[in-house]
Amino acid sequence: MPDHIDHDDGKIIILEDQTMILINQTMIPLRQRYTIMHELGHYLLGHLGEEPLSRSEKECRSSEEQAADKFAIDMLAPACVLWGLHLRTAKEIAEVCRISMQAATFRAERMQLLYQRQKFLSHPLEKRVYDQFSEFIRLNQK
Repeated sequence: MPDHIDHDDGKIIILEDQTMILINQTMIPLRQRYTIMHELGHYLLGHLGEEPLSRSEKECRSSEEQAADKFAIDMLAPACVLWGLHLRTAKEIAEVCRISMQAATFRAERMQLLYQRQKFLSHPLEKRVYDQFSEFIRLNQK
């Protein structure tokens, strides 16, 4: 298995009936975490396919990339937990969630919209996530 991937941050592959996530080990650990979660998102969202891709499949892949990014950020920085901790800035989010500033900036922008809507804990699954993090939230509130 290679020590790094030359042209990608990471990828998920199937090799001899085993699914593996390969990552560029020269990236900082925060980026590696995000990349692993992004690739896991591809797997869990059913995005694994055969290469090469046609033009229409490449356009579809773009939406799959967005979905995998959303999966990664939702797992690493759940909105309901950020809300429970009253986190708003990219710096706060990056520090607490141990994600890169780039990912934290993306999440902070999305959180601005979510704070405006004030619909936190309206879905049963979100409530379950919040409950599972309740001790963490209690110990880390400002």
